Amino acid sequence: MDFSFTDEQNALRDLVRRFVEREMPKEAVAAWDRDSTFPETLLDKIAEVGLMGASIPEEFGGSGGGVMEETIVLEELARHSSTVALAYGLDISFGAVTIERHGNEQQRREFLPKIASGEVHFALSLTEPDGGTDILGAMKTVAVEDGDSYVINGAKVFTTGINIASWLFVVARTARDPDRPSRGLTVFLVHKDTPGVSWNKIEKLGSRFLHSYEVIYRNVRVSKSAIIGQEGRGWHAILDTLNNERIFIAATCVGLGQGALEDAVQYAQERKAFGKTIGQFQAVQHPLADSLTEIEMARLMTYKAAWMQDRGQDCSLPASMAKYYASEAAFRTTDRGMRVLAGYGFTMEYHMQRYYRDIRQLIFAPITNEMSRNFIAQVGCGLPRSY
Repeated sequence: MDFSFTDEQNALRDLVRRFVEREMPKEAVAAWDRDSTFPETLLDKIAEVGLMGASIPEEFGGSGGGVMEETIVLEELARHSSTVALAYGLDISFGAVTIERHGNEQQRREFLPKIASGEVHFALSLTEPDGGTDILGAMKTVAVEDGDSYVINGAKVFTTGINIASWLFVVARTARDPDRPSRGLTVFLVHKDTPGVSWNKIEKLGSRFLHSYEVIYRNVRVSKSAIIGQEGRGWHAILDTLNNERIFIAATCVGLGQGALEDAVQYAQERKAFGKTIGQFQAVQHPLADSLTEIEMARLMTYKAAWMQDRGQDCSLPASMAKYYASEAAFRTTDRGMRVLAGYGFTMEYHMQRYYRDIRQLIFAPITNEMSRNFIAQVGCGLPRSY
């Protein structure tokens, strides 16, 4: 076993840390959160320093890294803002991974260089209003073949990032097999300005400057060339992307938890009570020690899943375990941080409340931790399927 980064990976981590301190200090992130406005030039700046292409092959304008490089960037971005990390993840996970693995040669050559340069951005339009995690059973959005085109009709909810995206990955049913509901799903790449696409913003508790939307598709006509992968075989592409998504969310949770822990430790070192800093009291030390331990465990599990996916191994189980554990560890870390800061943690002046709000989303999205545990019990423990 070798738990160390390569020299290139260490250099990448240092590059991201410098970028975060310079371009997205916590005071700036707090203002974006307060104003509910994503900074217009931030993704361009991320692309300028080469981070958008961190996991894209060199032949398409990237730096030739893999999922581990993607994980390093996500973790460091999330130390200051999980919202920025999510925006980055939409492009490199849903965008680059989906197109690289399941797009045709023309799609790869058209889109991957533009992702690396920051010219295009993506959102995933998958969840149905009555569906949640039950993607197969609840899929009502349909795409009907009409000559050289498909016509899409339906509705999606919690499609995140349209305010910064140019393209939508839309999952629709093109055929129905009662015995095999996984058959007949197709992934379409649809420009958000296509006639018939409309959306309504959903007000949220956290991640307030990367907005989520209800999206309506009314007779949206797209060319057959918009299909990603094979018609009717979209479920395979979705599952392949979702493993990467689990890792991307786990890395974001690790970074968020690390940022919250750092704030709590700094406060404990500076705040004085009863003639000493509160960091000298065991009642403060022990929960911080718990958080440090849990975040490190989550980090190792996340790195293992990323390492496995980079090597083409089946990482579905460790990826699900990493997402589940990392989000719960970060959840507990922010709660402990709020307790350490006490009254100040409840004020908008300190950043802990933002970490506390933002992590709530990642407990149940993009997959609920209950469903993750169902999958872990089924695949890892060999128990009967419960859903």
